[in-house]
Amino acid sequence: MLHTILNIFLITLLVAGTFSTLLGLLTIFYWFKPADKPNDESNRINNITSWWIGLTRPEVLGTSYKLFRQDVMDNIKDINK
Repeated sequence: MLHTILNIFLITLLVAGTFSTLLGLLTIFYWFKPADKPNDESNRINNITSWWIGLTRPEVLGTSYKLFRQDVMDNIKDINK
């Protein structure tokens, strides 16, 4: 019984860890992939900076973009207009 519970716990950790690792790798990939024209290399730094600001200070994004100030349903209604 205890062995089964431990196996379920370990499988859950494995799945969660795999998802988190893949999400992190995807983030790093998008940070370092070459920028499309007319963007230059400095946009990579801007992308990383925007990600960090969004992660650590969401209130800054809320005051910067109308999309982040509104409720999700309000955003959907704006798209449907």
